[in-house]
Amino acid sequence: MGQPFNPTHSVRFELGRGRVSIDGSDARLLVPVEALHQLCASAGQESAKNFGRNIGTELGRRVAARIDGGSSVATMVEHLGGDLALVGLGSLGVEVWGRALVLTVTDCPLGRDGDVLLAAVLEGAIQRGLARDVAVVPLEHDGSKARLLVVNPDTAATVRSWLSSGVSWGDTLSRLNTAR
Repeated sequence: MGQPFNPTHSVRFELGRGRVSIDGSDARLLVPVEALHQLCASAGQESAKNFGRNIGTELGRRVAARIDGGSSVATMVEHLGGDLALVGLGSLGVEVWGRALVLTVTDCPLGRDGDVLLAAVLEGAIQRGLARDVAVVPLEHDGSKARLLVVNPDTAATVRSWLSSGVSWGDTLSRLNTAR
């Protein structure tokens, strides 16, 4: 089992140099959420997804460096959640619906309009951190809580089709559990 997530000294502000870093990484930027929304909207959905996956890949790399391959799902979630919080994207949780794995993110400043970007961040993090090819599909956003389904990439198109045709997220999960 891996060590618990420890954020002590993770974020470093070097005011004399005008630099922010996480865990000794390359420089980071603190940007207003609205500016990020505008950038992603003007870049288009595919570019925003690629941008999110790149962020997620960095999160997954940091998680993988701290935990070993035999760590539990709980340890992985704890570390991924810690890194997600360090970059300001909210608080990560997990819900298991039968055989469906649903990630929850509470208090993400991106809001409902940022669910596609958030899904891409999580997708990149899981792919890099666990070395598994997954798709993360936004299911619903209620108040400050987003629910995102982790599925095989082949299943993602089916799930997106059901959701876009008006199938509720709960019924989508039921269909997935009976289809397997």
